[in-house]
Amino acid sequence: MFITNDLGLAAYLMIKGLVLKDANINSRGTYVFEFEDPDKKAKSLSISFLNSECAKFDQQVRNLRTLLKTSGN
Repeated sequence: MFITNDLGLAAYLMIKGLVLKDANINSRGTYVFEFEDPDKKAKSLSISFLNSECAKFDQQVRNLRTLLKTSGN
């Protein structure tokens, strides 16, 4: 089992073929994604994600959300 709180990483893992076992929002309001990981690929895929264009895209989406929240619109 591999668990992450990162929405972008969770999406990437799904694209790469890992099976999502459960997804929820915990009592602190944090996303929790649980993946089946029988071949222990998730850690390596997580590193690949961090070095990918997908991570850059994800960060820019976060930046835009922050901009909109702080601009008062």
